[in-house]
Amino acid sequence: MKSEELIEESEVSIELKKVYHYYGKAKALEELNLKLKKQSLEAVIGPNGAGKTTLLRVISGLEEIDRGKILFRGKRIDELDAYKIARMGIAHCPERRKLFYDMTVMENIEMGAYSLKDRQKYKELLDFVFDLFPRLKERRKQRAGTLSGGEQQMLALARAIVANPSLLLLDEPSLGLAPLFKEKIFEAINQIKNTGTTTLLVEQDALLAFDTAQYIHVLEEGKIEMRGTREELEKEPRIRKVYLGI
Repeated sequence: MKSEELIEESEVSIELKKVYHYYGKAKALEELNLKLKKQSLEAVIGPNGAGKTTLLRVISGLEEIDRGKILFRGKRIDELDAYKIARMGIAHCPERRKLFYDMTVMENIEMGAYSLKDRQKYKELLDFVFDLFPRLKERRKQRAGTLSGGEQQMLALARAIVANPSLLLLDEPSLGLAPLFKEKIFEAINQIKNTGTTTLLVEQDALLAFDTAQYIHVLEEGKIEMRGTREELEKEPRIRKVYLGI
């Protein structure tokens, strides 16, 4: 295992300390330690069933941990309700999008900004997402359920962005998308990174994760088994064989 990057406490965005989570008697997360640097873009990769989605759900408060601590900017959040965590500045873009399909594109975006009181900031963020995804601006009066899969993923990402998060959680944003839409989504993720938003990306497509993230964590059977930069991990024979197909 590569050693975890040393980060000063003042630079830490989110930290998980010895986190356990069970489904019945089955361990989903086991003594998981994870620390993200502010304004970084980091990825978690691993096989199906490794605990990647569970990891994001316990951070955003959608599931309770059984043991351990989760600290966001130095404050413990694992005992808080999900809506309180969201108000602290954590936005979760879930797997398979979870849109309000009978509502319009614009109504879905507005739902993302429900706790944002600064209307000028909302206008700036709205302009930003429409610049990222011009198709959403064209279809802002269209029902979300009538969009293509790629357009729905754009909308899910836009809804998270207008919450003005300091930490953005992205769960499998490329899932089920055609290559062109994958490219557009990851171009947008890179632009979000450039705004200074800390981003934790869970991604099944390891090649995409390696091309995008500054630091990568390998999650297997609920444990972080390896972590490092792209350059470090590409030297590991098992990573090359299992995840990169080299």
